[in-house]
Amino acid sequence: MTKQHHVRSARRLLAVLGLGVIIAQPASAEEPYKIGAMLDVTGGASFLGKPEQNAVMLAVDEGNQAGGIRGRKIELMFEDTKSTETDTVLAARKLINQSKVLALIGPSRTGGAMAAIPIVNEAEVALLCPVSGIGVVQPIVERKWVFRPGQGGDLSVAKVLDYAKRAGWKKLGILYSADAYGEDGRDNLRKLAPGVGVSLDREESFPANSTDLKSQLAKLKSAGVDAIFMHGLGAPSVIVYKNARELGLATPIISGHGQANSAFRDAVGDAVIGQPIVGAPVLVWNELPNTHPQKKAAEAFVTKYRARYGTAPDMFAGIAYDSANMVLQAIRETNGDPQIRDWLENNVKNHVGITGIFNFTPQDHAGLRSDALVMMIADKDGWRLADYEK
Repeated sequence: MTKQHHVRSARRLLAVLGLGVIIAQPASAEEPYKIGAMLDVTGGASFLGKPEQNAVMLAVDEGNQAGGIRGRKIELMFEDTKSTETDTVLAARKLINQSKVLALIGPSRTGGAMAAIPIVNEAEVALLCPVSGIGVVQPIVERKWVFRPGQGGDLSVAKVLDYAKRAGWKKLGILYSADAYGEDGRDNLRKLAPGVGVSLDREESFPANSTDLKSQLAKLKSAGVDAIFMHGLGAPSVIVYKNARELGLATPIISGHGQANSAFRDAVGDAVIGQPIVGAPVLVWNELPNTHPQKKAAEAFVTKYRARYGTAPDMFAGIAYDSANMVLQAIRETNGDPQIRDWLENNVKNHVGITGIFNFTPQDHAGLRSDALVMMIADKDGWRLADYEK
């Protein structure tokens, strides 16, 4: 048990005994509730971090416009993690030790989240990270303070395999980024493909600074795969589609949910038209059937986000917005940290968010199922919902 936890426990004991009431309060009535956001607003993952920052600010502003929490304002303390593990660790320590935040949202990448885990574990501060890797919440005995309110690689790969079966593809290849995100996709494909009768016939990886991927694509073509699953982030994922066009590669390329953002779609242009991609329902909310549980929430969020920022939100903005709102609700119903962690684990049940329907439990800090993702097809205007999803 940490020194910080001892202090919190002593305060709660004094409150129970009716002694030191002022000490027992987390802050004076005039002081705001502080929550922290540490996101990759600059660097290679800025296409994730900036929309996430916008969404968290939107949620906090909405909370303050509604009167705050018990008459106290909500203050967002922000640090840019600059898309590096080192800056993520520095940001986590600053927000916890100097800003004294009640909970943390971020960072934007699996690698950064993994680096932050020892910090939040030691400080006993809840962390909600909008990332893909299952390793941020498993094994849960070592991730007690961490929640992953985003669609994970396990869900994304399951969607890809379902699509492959529908298309009659029996042999897949994978092209993945040599980082925590890409390797998570590879590992999930290795694990899940045999169970649905699909073989993984070729694996190729690429570093984050790649500028040409023709060699990897040629090897995948030579392996005779029916389709290529591309699981990566940033600029190289754009190069994949442009190189495929230059090679005249007819093999379909299925993209993981890391590409379900406007920065990728704008950069890749026509080279991706007709190709399938995994994404969140919020990206195609207007095509969802009226019975879809997220349609109303997604429409409201898109409308508010567009009115404020002049553009539609990406799926990662939806994850950050859900994260912020769950933290705010936890503060409303508790006395703050560390009860926030317990509230999230025990009270988030059938919570309909922008991202999906959340159910956290002591055994599951991911809390989403496959219906938190849909298959989309890239078209000239962005994406459309795959026909079988309608």
